Amino acid sequence: MNRSQEPPQSTAFAHPETRAAWEGTRNRIRMRFLLWSLLFVGLFALSVVLNATAETDYAKRGSNQLGPAIGGLALLGYVFVLYSCLGALSRVKKARKVLEVCPWRQVPVRKAPGGKDGTGVTVQIGLSERTPPASGDESAWSPTMAARDPRRYNRWDPQLEQGAWFAGEPGVYGVLALPGGAGLMNAQRSQANLSGERTTPGRDLENVLRGAAGS
Repeated sequence: MNRSQEPPQSTAFAHPETRAAWEGTRNRIRMRFLLWSLLFVGLFALSVVLNATAETDYAKRGSNQLGPAIGGLALLGYVFVLYSCLGALSRVKKARKVLEVCPWRQVPVRKAPGGKDGTGVTVQIGLSERTPPASGDESAWSPTMAARDPRRYNRWDPQLEQGAWFAGEPGVYGVLALPGGAGLMNAQRSQANLSGERTTPGRDLENVLRGAAGS
């Protein structure tokens, strides 16, 4: 990857590589949901067959519980996958909203102390583009944000700390990526940062979109 690649001047989603990265992420989530759905349909079908063939005197004495057990596990597993995939698709949709109105900026990024919170990997965005802040200059870094891959809660690419692209408002809400637009991550206020503000991630997103549209 070309680390010196310049961010496009137009909105981030107008950048072909960014659009391709976004579409690839969305399609992988959809494919994962489809494959898991097919698996659980197969397990449900198997449980029905086992229940049907268990209608014998031997099974009626309670000796065959395999069918109901498979059906129960399949149902619980499908609920978890449904929750996970719908959450991932929601994050992808929110990322697109930001990318459609905000341009990319090349920024320094560092992992914040603690590393993780309940919503992702804790990071700070440099408030000055390109140039990393001087050592000890904490005022040059944004408040802590939680960045997460739409699909995996704890994914972090160390290359981001060598320079990244960011669309949105540092410390509030945005999208983080490797130079070129790959490895898209949603970034929002960390839980520690949210605790002192009367706001929510949804409200932050609305404010960032409104500010970008009005600029």
